[in-house]
Amino acid sequence: MRFDTIVIGGGMAGLSAALRLAEAGQKTLLMASGQSALHFSSGSIDLLDTQGDPRAALPAFMAAQPDHPYAKVGLANIEASLTDLQRHCAEDGLPLYREEHNHQRITPIGTLKRTWISPATCAYVTEAPVPDSLLLATLEGFRDFHPALAAANLATQPRFAHCRILTGEIRLPQLAEFSRNPHEFRSADIARLFDRQPNLLADLAREISRMVRESGEPACRHIVLPACLSLGLVGPRLAELEKLTGCTLREVATMPPSLIGMRMQEALKRRFMALGGTFLTSERVLGARYEGDKVIGVHSQNGDDQLFEAAYFVLASGSFFSRGLESRLGGIREPIFDADVLSLPERDAWAGRRLFDHHPFMGFGVKTDDKLRVLRGGKPLRNLYGAGSVLAHYDPVKEGSGSGVAVATGWQVAGHILAEV
Repeated sequence: MRFDTIVIGGGMAGLSAALRLAEAGQKTLLMASGQSALHFSSGSIDLLDTQGDPRAALPAFMAAQPDHPYAKVGLANIEASLTDLQRHCAEDGLPLYREEHNHQRITPIGTLKRTWISPATCAYVTEAPVPDSLLLATLEGFRDFHPALAAANLATQPRFAHCRILTGEIRLPQLAEFSRNPHEFRSADIARLFDRQPNLLADLAREISRMVRESGEPACRHIVLPACLSLGLVGPRLAELEKLTGCTLREVATMPPSLIGMRMQEALKRRFMALGGTFLTSERVLGARYEGDKVIGVHSQNGDDQLFEAAYFVLASGSFFSRGLESRLGGIREPIFDADVLSLPERDAWAGRRLFDHHPFMGFGVKTDDKLRVLRGGKPLRNLYGAGSVLAHYDPVKEGSGSGVAVATGWQVAGHILAEV
């Protein structure tokens, strides 16, 4: 099977690259091994964890770290990549929210996390005044969102000093089937039930109205729910609930699987396929064949006799979590192309001593040249590009840059490929 470009990895970096290539008319194959990190993601796009406009901080940040992936993309291209992401999501009915500076997303434990872009259905704090009252609600028996914990943490935030934060439980008899097995009472299971039984929405609206009446603050009109009302695009469902209840409803990501992240992946996947792309899932790439400094094909777990050939390749296989990088006793390795990796020789130096210390292993990854071409034996493979968390020289947690780097580098390597064809 022959393609113009093969993208390895179905997360944010791989999808960003694949979308740009497919929209430009390339015959593009995306090979995904299964669930990506988006299944464990808030769905928000972090550009840089800084107060105000992160774009203003990026030039100095990149100048101080010339090997950082952002420095290899450039500010103008970073902005263009994020604009493109918003456009693709909007085309599939998933509107995203952003301001001219970082906004604060409410996390499942009630802290505030600075971010650049969020799905419009998420609970976030803007420049607008915080309401006088806010009700955090969950479904009776649901263990992956705890309103009391979230309310206690949110109450410590200065922005919420004057806000009365309430908690409540929604009781729906239709959910009793899940209570017999807590392992089946997850956000995805609840969402499937709502998707199968659309009439359940009216019962939910009545329960929300009852909960507000009994909250001690019957004038409360701002409610935060766990993200569990649909596996698909939830905006229309929330809008219908708002119409039925007269309340403003927003959602927070729950413990994994995160429906907000899953929805974003599915929206971008649908958009990619609508543009003519081919998406293969459960297709873990295991190795490659070469002609000199050029990759000619890759093979999956289904056997090396079935070669997927292309003119160009994008390595967006993720970091340790997604098995794009492997940690062995002998060190760190990239398993598909045996690419050069940044690491430290002494394992004791890989991690800090305490959980919240800086952990050097977070910056480990594949080395690339200035065009993000992957290095092997100290030299770039001329038709293989790297994108996303497989890359070296950045710490997504410390910097608050993970998904921003994924989108920017995926978009940028697609641009390098298109410039060559």
